[in-house]
Amino acid sequence: MAGVSAATVSRAFNTPQQLNSETLKRVTEAAQSLRYQPNGVARSLRRNRSMAIGAVIPSFRHAYFGSTVEGLQSGCRAAGYSLLIATSDYDEKKELDAVHAMVRQGVDGLVLVGLQRDPELQALLDESGIPYIVTWSYDEKLPSIGFNHGKAMELVTRHLLDLRHTRIAVLMAFLRVSDRERDRLAGIETALRARGMNLPPDRIFFAGGSGLQDGRNAMRAVLQQHPRTTAVICANDLLAAGAIMECRARGVVVPEQLSITGYSDLEFASAMEPGITTVRTPSERLGLLAAEWLVRKLAGDAVIERCELETELIIRGSTGPAMKRATRSTQKDPS
Repeated sequence: MAGVSAATVSRAFNTPQQLNSETLKRVTEAAQSLRYQPNGVARSLRRNRSMAIGAVIPSFRHAYFGSTVEGLQSGCRAAGYSLLIATSDYDEKKELDAVHAMVRQGVDGLVLVGLQRDPELQALLDESGIPYIVTWSYDEKLPSIGFNHGKAMELVTRHLLDLRHTRIAVLMAFLRVSDRERDRLAGIETALRARGMNLPPDRIFFAGGSGLQDGRNAMRAVLQQHPRTTAVICANDLLAAGAIMECRARGVVVPEQLSITGYSDLEFASAMEPGITTVRTPSERLGLLAAEWLVRKLAGDAVIERCELETELIIRGSTGPAMKRATRSTQKDPS
């Protein structure tokens, strides 16, 4: 119907950039008219590839990894690969089971998030020989594309210290199961030590989750236990938004009475009132780079084994100069 050879049709579907626009248009129109779809099983047998890349993501519950998946999808689609996705819910065993399932399905490559995982998983990856890339965390020993979360949180903490905040509390969501959050906490502590200060354990609050209500609950605990706190550093933007909501409900004005920071720069962070001071992480670009890395690796091209992406401190209206906060209690604040 298109008036071209079978080889030209093959190039139209697999390497369209090799054809001129007129020929590609004829083949595409003919395929649409015939409702033709390439047979994926036949293609995988011919190439000895499934043309599928698997990704195990901690969670989609609060969209933190949504833009990363969009980047992965874009990169895979451009190279003719399908993307298979599973979630682990921050559970090492679930992540291991998901990778087992993907290996059995014959995925050509794998995308993982973070460094904390079941030791059996690393053995499985080494044994299978399937190329994989770790994302969101940067490691000098593993193929990885990620961020320096500690350095990012040092910038956040120094920003607050420059505003003369000394009574600081921290809200964490998944500290026990997330190396990224542990790095963020370490960055906070490093910045405080550089100014001759420390972070008492009772100033670290575990929200039990990463949602808005988790942020409200943790903020409530901060205000009850340390009412003279002037700044709260949150592990992510949703916790920060929840903290701002709780402050508003209790008549605590942000940032005049209490400054609040987030992490990730999700879309709503700039739309909040006040806007949330946060760390911008280029997560969609991270996903695109991870997909491109795997595609090049599978093609046998030379690749840079690891890449640290830059983050950026975004200062908005949720942070301001520290002021002395009144407290109902006459007991001396231990901090």
